[in-house]
Amino acid sequence: MKKYFILALFCAFLVTVPAAAQKVTCTDCTHQMPVYYGEGGFIAEATDADEMVVWLASCDGVTRTGELEPDDDGIVSALLMGDLACMSTDKDGNADGIFEVGPVEDGGWYWVTMETNSAVGGLVAKNILENDNMVMPTSAGDGVTMTGGMGAVLLTETATGRAGILPTILPVMDVDPEEVNTCSYTSAGTPAVHTRETANCMLGDGKTVLLVQGPTNIFTGKRSTLGANGRVVRPASGNVTVHADLWGNGTGHFTADSSGDARLGHPGGTRLTATITAELVGDGAAADQNIDGTGPNGAAGAGLTFGLDADSTPSLGVLTIVHDPAYCNPTTKPPVNHAATVKFTATVDGTGRALVTPSIVTTPATGSGVATTHTITVVCPSAAAAANMGTDLVPENPFPTDR
Repeated sequence: MKKYFILALFCAFLVTVPAAAQKVTCTDCTHQMPVYYGEGGFIAEATDADEMVVWLASCDGVTRTGELEPDDDGIVSALLMGDLACMSTDKDGNADGIFEVGPVEDGGWYWVTMETNSAVGGLVAKNILENDNMVMPTSAGDGVTMTGGMGAVLLTETATGRAGILPTILPVMDVDPEEVNTCSYTSAGTPAVHTRETANCMLGDGKTVLLVQGPTNIFTGKRSTLGANGRVVRPASGNVTVHADLWGNGTGHFTADSSGDARLGHPGGTRLTATITAELVGDGAAADQNIDGTGPNGAAGAGLTFGLDADSTPSLGVLTIVHDPAYCNPTTKPPVNHAATVKFTATVDGTGRALVTPSIVTTPATGSGVATTHTITVVCPSAAAAANMGTDLVPENPFPTDR
């Protein structure tokens, strides 16, 4: 049987004093309604089924408290009717009532009975309301009334009275992400046998990155990584190539099958299985042409050819760039100087997603979905470079005078 004790504290005085000025606290309360507004109720599981659960309601300058006895399953619940149906708002139309309850477990929820339906939301742990990770919903204008609270907004459709509760505050990790030990692998023996770590570490978020690498450096023989909107200079003659393949984002991918390569998706290991395509986007001469990604002999567009390296498994996309006078011709008057924007897309099917854990995140999440994209820009060589073909081989001065 539930017991309710409602206490009006100095009602004649408190009606004229804002609730915030009372400094009334509930030391045992662990959770709170993010929007305390209107008639409704709540249900939660007590942290200790043998102990009473307390609640505190502050509305329109009046504070009321009470206790609830958990039932045989440890559940407490109550209706918020009459004096407990807070309709108080501030000058901005936000609910300024506060309803706290505890000690209860996470997972408790509450409802607000509106004109045509009940809006339902979760009881929020009070410590979560102290973080700064808050988002505000976009205003829908006069069609929807937005009654804000602490951690959520009550949305009411003006025409129908239908309502819903939209959370606006999210929990923050207790650990600095840079200090999190993501699951890696250990190796032993010759040849090395890789073993997946399973303790004292955290799996990643399943996201991936397209590793796009520029032309080979003639001095080091290595390729440099091109960041988002990275630039590649189109050759005045001959060709240069750009490589694109899919990898894990460094937050803990592992093979789902213990017999597979534990380093799948890890730097220094094996790239992920994906379908890599490329397309020409943006403005410029002969723009908006597709770059065929079906094989090594893909159709040319803007002096660009894209295909898959037949000798690489899993797939490695190769973009070949040659001179194209429709895009670059510095010797004409006026000079032709167009940049070409290339967008790479990595698509992964269900089989590929299941090769690693956590499963690769794609959009859509079923069938063949896009894991990630990456864009680079192919720019024209300078007029001087075109006129003096050997100058592009000269390295930059490692000791510039302006440093």
